[in-house]
Amino acid sequence: MNRRLLLTVLAMIPLALSGCASTGSVDDTKIGQLASSLGLTSEQAQAGVGAMLKVSQLRIEPAEYAKIAKVIPRADEYIALASRLDAFQGATPSAAGLSSAFGKLGLSPEQATKFVPAVTDYVSRADPGVGMVFASSLK
Repeated sequence: MNRRLLLTVLAMIPLALSGCASTGSVDDTKIGQLASSLGLTSEQAQAGVGAMLKVSQLRIEPAEYAKIAKVIPRADEYIALASRLDAFQGATPSAAGLSSAFGKLGLSPEQATKFVPAVTDYVSRADPGVGMVFASSLK
């Protein structure tokens, strides 16, 4: 009887640990943690990710962008939020205009300087190859 209980407990350990592992995506929890660490609202952080995604979407091939959107499951919603908040105010999103977009979303230059590498790091942790493409599309 004790052996059966021990085997059951040992079999459950991988299941319990899998809940602690990275999900392989950049989700609202990670974006919320980033927002908190930088003193941003969740909306600012989500819209900031959306601004980054829009720039990336315009600068790389659709198939490459689709890989990024797979790692950031709500990518379309984040882009829509950035648009609703007038991150680019009618201008074509560009890498050069990203800091301006962040300013329109209420991110200080100091916050923006930390924001981009943090988001690209999250993407790189989920998928290193996709992270490289994402980071280079923002330069």
